[in-house]
Amino acid sequence: MTDIEGRRSKLSPEKRALLEKRLRGIAADAHPAGPAAPRPAEAPGVRSDELTADLLHAGDAGAAGDVGKVGAGPARLVGDELWRDLVDLGEREARRLAQEPDLLADAAREPRLDQVSTGFVCIALASLGAFRQAGEERTIDGLIRDLGVLPKHRKVLRRWFATLAEDGILEPRGEVYVSREPLPPAALVELASAEQQAYIREKLPEVLTGKSHPLEFFLPEGSSSTVEASYRELAIFRYCNGISDVLLANQVQALPAGRRLRILEIGAGTGGTTASLLPLLPAERTTFVFTDVSKFFLDLGRKKFAEFPFVRYRELDIEKAPEPQGYPAASFDWIVAAHVLHATRNIAETLAHVRRLLAPGGVLLLLEETRFQRKFNFSMGFLPGFDHFEDYALRPLHPLLTSQLWGEALRAHGFADFVSFSEAGSAPFVLGVDVMLARLGSA
Repeated sequence: MTDIEGRRSKLSPEKRALLEKRLRGIAADAHPAGPAAPRPAEAPGVRSDELTADLLHAGDAGAAGDVGKVGAGPARLVGDELWRDLVDLGEREARRLAQEPDLLADAAREPRLDQVSTGFVCIALASLGAFRQAGEERTIDGLIRDLGVLPKHRKVLRRWFATLAEDGILEPRGEVYVSREPLPPAALVELASAEQQAYIREKLPEVLTGKSHPLEFFLPEGSSSTVEASYRELAIFRYCNGISDVLLANQVQALPAGRRLRILEIGAGTGGTTASLLPLLPAERTTFVFTDVSKFFLDLGRKKFAEFPFVRYRELDIEKAPEPQGYPAASFDWIVAAHVLHATRNIAETLAHVRRLLAPGGVLLLLEETRFQRKFNFSMGFLPGFDHFEDYALRPLHPLLTSQLWGEALRAHGFADFVSFSEAGSAPFVLGVDVMLARLGSA
């Protein structure tokens, strides 16, 4: 057994599943050409043709004559009046939730966390042996070559160097960076506890050189429970889920008689957002398709949401065309994507696939991180899926888009209407998380 296999064998099932989900993108990068991907695994007793029937027979008896035409079934659910109602309700709920004391407190801590995170970068680089003297010159390629950093962490190093240049700690001279003072600066180090400093000195160099896997940093307790809980319990995710709940509840209330609601969730993972939405949906009038690239998370969702019989569980890789994966085009009224679309290779390609899945006038509910927070350098910023992006003209340094850029990208791909709910200057805006809603054009 190799050292890597030995370390992997010690991971919990949740860690291994997250690892495999993230590394899947690397395998695709390494083998871009080859045979077509097999059709996705299906839930027991639910074949592709049964799912197709569920989706195409969504309308009332008046639409029966169009059932055989993919995407030509029921009329769009979100007309202009409902769209205006959704925007109004979302804005009001966002303003209310943005004033929650816990959220305001988190936003107030953010500037100090940025400083602490910068200190962590300095400690890690110094522990590797870099920039220990004023005037020392380093390039990213040279640091990888001389100090044993894995080349796959090149994007991580680019972000670190850019952060230190932004704060005036390093001076950029083309591809060369020069230290203005020895690292780490005492003033930044003192912001962290002795325990934190020791942990960073030991663990971050191990991650950079491959002696430890980043998941040991991301899930230090060996379980996905902390990740799952964060999507429900952290103030910023209560904000996101609270807005999402109001929007979907209003759609349910406006559902026409005899009409089924067809929802697909992309990259549902541990189901943190799913758990918030499912109780709002009428079982007899809903088809909810829970998808992920990992069979582990499909099995987890199947057990977790067994009380909701209208949920289907299927693999979906949104980086690939959906039809060959068993999804009829134009078959969903709503698509939910919570903190997942940024982790794709090419945003334009991803949104083209999302558009293929949505019926005319369909709605995308998008929850996304919209600002790279420096603390990401020590969590998701190390995971392979995070740096999977290749559309450098749009995303030169990290995969996150601002709300404005999401709006521009969505409009460029046929979405006629777009709204983001985190107001400039609000606590969610400071924390860099937004809830966005986009409606596909009718044509």
